[in-house]
Amino acid sequence: MSEPLYQRQLMEYAQDLARAYREIRRSQDDFLELLVTLVELKAPAARGHARRVAFWALRLNEALGRPLEPAPLKAAALAHDVGKLGLPDRLIASWVGEGEDDRRLIEAHPQLGASLLEHVSAFAGWIPWVRHHHERWDGRGFPAGLAGEAIPLGARVIAIANGFDYRMHGYGGDPAYTLAGTTAWLEHQANASYDPALVRSFLDMPLEALWANRLWLEEVQG
Repeated sequence: MSEPLYQRQLMEYAQDLARAYREIRRSQDDFLELLVTLVELKAPAARGHARRVAFWALRLNEALGRPLEPAPLKAAALAHDVGKLGLPDRLIASWVGEGEDDRRLIEAHPQLGASLLEHVSAFAGWIPWVRHHHERWDGRGFPAGLAGEAIPLGARVIAIANGFDYRMHGYGGDPAYTLAGTTAWLEHQANASYDPALVRSFLDMPLEALWANRLWLEEVQG
């Protein structure tokens, strides 16, 4: 017995919606890739940083039992620094300020990024993770001075991934650190810059194996 006409029409409608959704998702992914590429063109030293931050954020999320949906977390991690596009080129390239005015400009980049991303309504759910990824557990971060669990979980996860990659690659003028030195630094920053429970979970991951095997990092770039 053939299925009723309305069921066939409903299935065709669902398939059309699925195809349209895939196209929208592809265009959003392409938009994020474009923004990341623009940042990297202005700051060659940051090449690969956004993708590595996405990689470490996703690994930490897995270690926590996936409290966050991976797709929006990856998108937010990729986009966390797009606000740098609104800064003077000299600051984007060096990420080293020369006074109070430069410091204020640098600290504006999370809010600038959030403002840019707000033009895409589909990003609304994870934009706060971009806006608040430089808040600190002790409340001394920016832009809002949020503290503890008032900081969105996605922002806390990205903050640790960002700090880890920042230290390991010496981006921003800091010398590159060894894995042992960076993990010791993360431990020291728990309860100050970062959520201590998340730091423990991050340090419990097989960091040496993940770091040594560059094929894992290619997973984020694919």
